[in-house]
Amino acid sequence: MTNSRVPQLRMVEHLASDNITVGLATVVSAKKNSLDGWALPGCRFTTNRDKAHSVCAKMHYLIEGLGGIKPAEKINRAA
Repeated sequence: MTNSRVPQLRMVEHLASDNITVGLATVVSAKKNSLDGWALPGCRFTTNRDKAHSVCAKMHYLIEGLGGIKPAEKINRAA
């Protein structure tokens, strides 16, 4: 019996677009159907850099509005 699961390897060298970071939020670059673009929340994809940057900025303001990213609790006890 063969394993039908193939690990997904993310090699950024083959992508023509870079990740977009605004403050605490990052929209990652991705490839879908041979198109380079960005993966957006909600399983969406765009090739428009302005839209990806706008979504990233909205994500940052949402994170900030909810109090930011809190450090992990009990990190010293983590295995």
